[in-house]
Amino acid sequence: MRMPPVFRPGHIARLFARREEGSLSVETAIILPLLCMVYVGSFVWFDAFRMQNVNLKATYTIADMISRETEGITQTYFDGLDDVYDYLTYGNHPTQLRISIIECTANCDDEDTRNLDVCWSKSTDGRVVLDKAALMQRKDTVPLFPKGDELIVAETFMSYNPAFEVGLGHQVFENAIFTSPRMPGQMKFISGNSEQHCYNN
Repeated sequence: MRMPPVFRPGHIARLFARREEGSLSVETAIILPLLCMVYVGSFVWFDAFRMQNVNLKATYTIADMISRETEGITQTYFDGLDDVYDYLTYGNHPTQLRISIIECTANCDDEDTRNLDVCWSKSTDGRVVLDKAALMQRKDTVPLFPKGDELIVAETFMSYNPAFEVGLGHQVFENAIFTSPRMPGQMKFISGNSEQHCYNN
């Protein structure tokens, strides 16, 4: 027994393909949630990349500020740098700052065998200072610089929580900028009557 043409699968598909009428409310109910998800997701990812870029620029600014100092760094000055960092990143996310001065004491032309030391390091609450052991573990990220010179290490940390959960969870944006002082022997930390500086000064 042959099926009437109207009940044949191929005939039904051709009829569906030729039909132009539809319900706007049904189409809207299907498409609108998808459009909202795409819009919110794009906003979150764009904002995350924007904040990472802002954080990186703030780190460069702080490193450049320190490289211009000639009178040394005090605790008050360091606290002011932390306030500047918050201001440059709009203060919407928790931030931490760490400033360290390092030197190379041996084999400075060899990335594998060189010896790096920390002259002094200061950090905000919740972030440990940089010590020699931690510095040597990451010495492959430190650029080569001559023995007797100093290098400023400006590190920033931003705890970023996205506004919506769309595949991007909590992030900690970390940046480390290495900068040479504008003048040799200037990078000392002054606390009361005592000074911390590199051994070569």
